[in-house]
Amino acid sequence: MAESVYVNFPSQAVPDLEKMSAEYGLKVAQAIEQEWFKDSHSNRYNATQQKFHNLRLYARGEQSIQKYKDELSINGDLSYLNLDWKPVPIIPKFVDIVVNGMAERMFNIKAYSQDQYGVSKRTDYMEAIIRDMESKAFNDQAAKLFSVDLYETDPKKLPETKEELDLHMQLTYKQAVEIAEEQAINVLLDGNKYDLVRRRMIYDLTVLGIGCVKTSFNWSDGATVEYVDPANIVYSYTESPYFEDIYYVGEVKTIPINELVREFSHLSELDLKDIHSKSGSQTRRGGRDIEIDKNKVQVLYFNYKTYTSDVHKVKETGSGGYKAIAKSDTFNPPEGKEGGYEKLHKFVECLFEGAMILGTDKLIKWEKAENMMRSKSNFNKVKMNYSLVAPRMYEGRIESIVGRITGFADTIQLTHLKLQQVLSRMVPDGVYLDADGLAEIDLGNGTNYSPQEALNMFFQTGSVIGEV
Repeated sequence: MAESVYVNFPSQAVPDLEKMSAEYGLKVAQAIEQEWFKDSHSNRYNATQQKFHNLRLYARGEQSIQKYKDELSINGDLSYLNLDWKPVPIIPKFVDIVVNGMAERMFNIKAYSQDQYGVSKRTDYMEAIIRDMESKAFNDQAAKLFSVDLYETDPKKLPETKEELDLHMQLTYKQAVEIAEEQAINVLLDGNKYDLVRRRMIYDLTVLGIGCVKTSFNWSDGATVEYVDPANIVYSYTESPYFEDIYYVGEVKTIPINELVREFSHLSELDLKDIHSKSGSQTRRGGRDIEIDKNKVQVLYFNYKTYTSDVHKVKETGSGGYKAIAKSDTFNPPEGKEGGYEKLHKFVECLFEGAMILGTDKLIKWEKAENMMRSKSNFNKVKMNYSLVAPRMYEGRIESIVGRITGFADTIQLTHLKLQQVLSRMVPDGVYLDADGLAEIDLGNGTNYSPQEALNMFFQTGSVIGEV
């Protein structure tokens, strides 16, 4: 566990205009950096990366063998041990079983129109089938005697019972708008490689105990779903497995400067020179120090949830109606003015998006999110762009299947090494041969019987010829 850090986030009880300022956004970014990146070697971010790195090594059967060497060595001396130190791949098999079991997609997209026109169209179609079912005998007689077709639907596809009618409505009947909606959703999922992203998230849930994806929207790609490595995310403290009560969340990306220029075109030449001069610092990843390329920078992308004031001035018109005009939160209706002015005010949750170059005080993005996801049941609540889940979280600590079985894997590995050590120390039963008793024995074929031939006979037949 990382040591507790006092974090000074800016107050949310300030005017909306102040929240939109770059100074306010910089304070938020610096507070996040203070909480997760307090020290270059010992901080919450590096501790999380080290933990997840070890879990991933166990899941691949590539964990460090140093602990096993420390267990079997005598004062660090391994000169008398000739063992195969390669880890026994126990955990990868169980990880594959769990991941493959959850990754099987057991559903298909089915869309049903809920608008008044779509429901009435489905109802009319179903009532027509029921009429044909009830008057089937009469319709058949009319067709036979008068050659008149009274069926409203194809009689060959007419259900026989109510159960068949229910199946027909579920499996066969489809409006054009429903087919189009299903195709649109499938195209969206295929374009975002939904199955691959879902499988990677399931793998993270099995190995790390936490999974994360990011949803966003842009005019070129539309709605997008991106995989996010849980080792690179930061978030406010929570005890909820579904992270619904966090007020900030983000991720750290290492991107080249040319990509930075493409994404943030407002950066000046002076800004880029300053960023390049401060990039390439040493960091820790996977428990080891690495040097970042001087042409790459670490950028902290984050969402910050706060609230804004929704204020409207309501004015009575000359015709007796009312007109609502949007105003800022500093608006106060004038006193004593004719016309019936009134102020309507409510607080709504709001999402801000930001980006900062780590290790600097340069905030390169801070703006109110253009596309905010809100629940249909409560428009005052807003959802983060990042969706996280950690099913086995308890008091902020994340637990995974791999984390629970690493102890068994260590025991199996140590047992495997101990068996090798026991086998290497086993000495076979010795054989004593009296050389004088084997000397100059005539075998009757003109050859002499030597001790070497006696050994060869012993190892092949188990018998020895000699003189007593």
